[in-house]
Amino acid sequence: MRTLTWQRRLAYTTVSLLLVAFIGVPGLALYTGAALPDAAEAMATDAMVQVDASRWLVFRPLPRPPGSTRLGPPGSPTGLIFYPGGGVDPIAYAPLARAIAGAGHPVIIVPVTLRLAFFDVDAASPVFGTFPEIRRWAVGGHSLGGVAASWYARANPDQVSGLILWAAYTDADHSLAAATTPVLSISGTLDGNVTPAKIIAGRLLLPVSTRYISIEGGNHNQFGSYRFQANDGTPTISRTEQQRQVVDATVAFLDTLGAP
Repeated sequence: MRTLTWQRRLAYTTVSLLLVAFIGVPGLALYTGAALPDAAEAMATDAMVQVDASRWLVFRPLPRPPGSTRLGPPGSPTGLIFYPGGGVDPIAYAPLARAIAGAGHPVIIVPVTLRLAFFDVDAASPVFGTFPEIRRWAVGGHSLGGVAASWYARANPDQVSGLILWAAYTDADHSLAAATTPVLSISGTLDGNVTPAKIIAGRLLLPVSTRYISIEGGNHNQFGSYRFQANDGTPTISRTEQQRQVVDATVAFLDTLGAP
């Protein structure tokens, strides 16, 4: 597993500090807002999903009870390590993580320093050894978290079996155009931050095999359950519907990674 050099860490930290200086640490909360009540409600263990928040936010599918009609993945499950968006409370992604785990794929949301994933690009690394029973992993993230996930996937192709980008793209210094890692990109047509034009421009930096899902009427904020997103578009679909489409596309992608 490759780790970041001190020079690259310094560069990432410099970028992050510039972001903090521009927005302001208190402003981060105003920029994206706190998690909504439904997110906190998704943090409870039930008969389908075990939730543990002691180190990371861990959502693990529980064995199906006898007679259950709940479907699992067609092959072996794929774990998903997820980087939150910039300034977003990690709990804001609990409803989606819970639904993905309910479909059979474990999800580990990794909190990051100052809620900026640039500070903790290597946050995924300790997860692998903590869950040795999970043999295959994808990394993903929302917005700035997706950028960090793409950097990690590029640096660790032997560890990462798939990359999932929610309203995110990589940059020219971390191009994945020549990578063989399967990639899923999900975006919203009314996203005012990661606009459709930015997603199209970013295609040159992703593998030609990348699967693109565009959610009609979806925006940036509704990829999570948090209160506010500056400069975002007004969605024409509900948060519940957008998240259903995000979960369905993500689960289908994870299913393909473990298909027999």
